[in-house]
Amino acid sequence: MRIAEINDIAFVASDLAKGLRDRGHDVAVIRPRLFGGRLPWMVKPVVSPVRGAEWAQIIRKVRQGKFDVVHIHYAYLGMIGVLGKFPYILHCHGSDVREITSFTRPMIQRALRGAEKVFYATPDLAAYVLERRPDAEFLPNPVDSEVFRPIEPAAASDSVFICCSLNDIKGAPRILDACRRLAVLRPDIKITAISGGDYTAEFAALPNVTLIPHQPRNHLPEIISQHGVVIGQVLLGAVGMAELESMACARPVVSWFSHRGAYEEFPPFVRAVDGFDIATAVARLVDDASERTRIGDASRAWVSKYHNVDTVSGRVERAAEQIIATNQRHQRTG
Repeated sequence: MRIAEINDIAFVASDLAKGLRDRGHDVAVIRPRLFGGRLPWMVKPVVSPVRGAEWAQIIRKVRQGKFDVVHIHYAYLGMIGVLGKFPYILHCHGSDVREITSFTRPMIQRALRGAEKVFYATPDLAAYVLERRPDAEFLPNPVDSEVFRPIEPAAASDSVFICCSLNDIKGAPRILDACRRLAVLRPDIKITAISGGDYTAEFAALPNVTLIPHQPRNHLPEIISQHGVVIGQVLLGAVGMAELESMACARPVVSWFSHRGAYEEFPPFVRAVDGFDIATAVARLVDDASERTRIGDASRAWVSKYHNVDTVSGRVERAAEQIIATNQRHQRTG
């Protein structure tokens, strides 16, 4: 099959493309520039002509490429499939369906209706997607455990890495509270975070936190492996690629995951929901190298099982095959 992956959210499209190519398919990743993507939603209509021109260019590229199926990441971008009138899989990733505005609502509803298949990337999104598409399915993000691997054992370091962005949606105020508690109670514990989020200044003011600039993805396995403990997001009850990739590096991840039933086996997160819980969990793991190793090894095994690139790519492959078969039947009978 010829498959186009449109928009590379958190490198999910790239990893799926790799998995699908390994399965023998011809896959292209098309990365829109998404001009004006960071503008407030009230202003975005102003850049609509530029967006429209880019969408038209992508539609031409899809048609010229004679792709069998198009896999579109981010809900409102499904309008590319609607306007292009080609079969598409729509993949919802988070804020695209969680933070719908009056500007995006009509596009998202139309894109969801028009999709041949709908996936959502984290279990918390079921509440937003299933009411519009009851047949939508949770598709775990693919994690390349060959790239994200433990370069050093978790027992080799007792420092801490905050893997998520320092924003409200990730629970940054709760993590900040934990860091403040640790600065008083355990000033020996050193914490690293990536700057750039809304709470960067507050974290920078703490004596136990070192901020580093945003890192290229290929540097992350080494950075994760320099730390023995990882703190992830603690607000939504679900996790993203940063937490999963840290688990693949055999690190215990302190996070808040609350969706029982999303997997056959509950993930081995060190569950913590507020500053006190996070600080307590971090101190315990820092003081117990064998526990870091035990949970880290279990985490890597779990990610390798439930977020395996080949397994996840296989589900996309089957969805694409079903779409092609359905369309061929309609052509024969129509």
